Amino acid sequence: MDPYEGELAPFIGQFRVPAADGGVGRMVYLFAIGFSGEHATVVQPAGRVTDSFEIRATATGPTVLDRVHLLRVDEEVDFAEVERGLEPVAGEDEEEREERLAELLDERRKNARGSIRMNQLGGPDVVPVWLQGDALPGDGWRLVAQFDSIQLPFDVNFGDRGVGYLFLSPDGDNAEFFYQSG
Repeated sequence: MDPYEGELAPFIGQFRVPAADGGVGRMVYLFAIGFSGEHATVVQPAGRVTDSFEIRATATGPTVLDRVHLLRVDEEVDFAEVERGLEPVAGEDEEEREERLAELLDERRKNARGSIRMNQLGGPDVVPVWLQGDALPGDGWRLVAQFDSIQLPFDVNFGDRGVGYLFLSPDGDNAEFFYQSG
């Protein structure tokens, strides 16, 4: 429940976190608290709830969407495919073609930062793409999900062009959500 308004906080999403090192798998639930930019997390089973968040037993509540939506996480740019799609230019030698390919790949990488890696789900060897610098909550915390506010299919308050980061503690009992803005 939203501690400021006394109303049910809108549900943003749920995220399955597989068990690590023989532990127990978890579900992390994320809720928005009004327009304050604050968020609350619930970890199940037997996890903790964000301190300022009150739990109320109810079968349904508000959500940020009127239908189910899966977070769109694009794959990395397939650079071999970019090279295969490079059209030949009359009179171009191999060195010029390599230079043109390098420029095209650089442009695709620039575009990828804003559209491909900013929305991602955590997992082994998945690291956050920080907007303002490393802000890992602590040693051993795992990235659960990362969201680009511009690319979400609903409005969120992550500041100016912000990116949200959801982490799970090493013991699996706590989740932390915060955002960085541009």
